[in-house]
Amino acid sequence: MANNYFFRIPCMHMDEIIWTAELPPEKGSWYTAVDYVINDLGIFAKIEKRSKKSGTTAQLWGFRAGKNKVKGADYLAQIQGRKALLWQKITEVICGDQQIIVRGNRQTEIILFCTPENFSDVSDMIQRMTTSHPAEKGASREAACWLCWEQDEDWETGESLDAMIEAERNGGKRFIEDDILEETILS
Repeated sequence: MANNYFFRIPCMHMDEIIWTAELPPEKGSWYTAVDYVINDLGIFAKIEKRSKKSGTTAQLWGFRAGKNKVKGADYLAQIQGRKALLWQKITEVICGDQQIIVRGNRQTEIILFCTPENFSDVSDMIQRMTTSHPAEKGASREAACWLCWEQDEDWETGESLDAMIEAERNGGKRFIEDDILEETILS
């Protein structure tokens, strides 16, 4: 019989770095926007494909292609995904030229596209937090909750990543299956 767990994400606040990277930088009709939050829990990313709003026809075509109008913004957006990686589940950090690759759990990888202004702050915070939160090799219900959060499809286009993280922290309990829990075991 499978062991299934419920777990609530604890709520506490510390330093936070929040930014958005546009790939390629917004020039044409579409681009990918990656929102990042680094906080006391770990590293989070949300990916959306965006295009400029330009007239009713473009908005209707965008809606038919899965792009939704974002309230209070001048673009349409299509959800691509989100990722979460807790500090104690990070196994590798590779710093490049304004880019940092962070790996953890069994298969999680987040590529951080930094700005020249925030690269040293981001890399310093990652170094500080991974040092103060050593890797935990065993299964983690908390990390499994965030893996489930990644897979949720009940979030709104244009919703801020910070608000999504807070909603998860303050939300209800999650049903965790064994296979998701196993994804948090480090080799």
